[in-house]
Amino acid sequence: MKTKILLIYTGGTIGMVQDSDTGALIPLDFKHLTMQVPELKRFDYQLDAYEFDEPIDSSNVNPEFWAELV
Repeated sequence: MKTKILLIYTGGTIGMVQDSDTGALIPLDFKHLTMQVPELKRFDYQLDAYEFDEPIDSSNVNPEFWAELV
């Protein structure tokens, strides 16, 4: 049985990768996470990723936000 992982990306540096052409940071497409982190292919898991259309600044994350997220 595969382990199921739900990844909810709200925004921030941890979800950014460097654009090879410009060097600028751009959002990572988590649907293709194993392309960025090939070591993950060793594990038997099902990853469902959800990304906010508009990334949320961490200074705006509060208990009300977490309650709404659930």
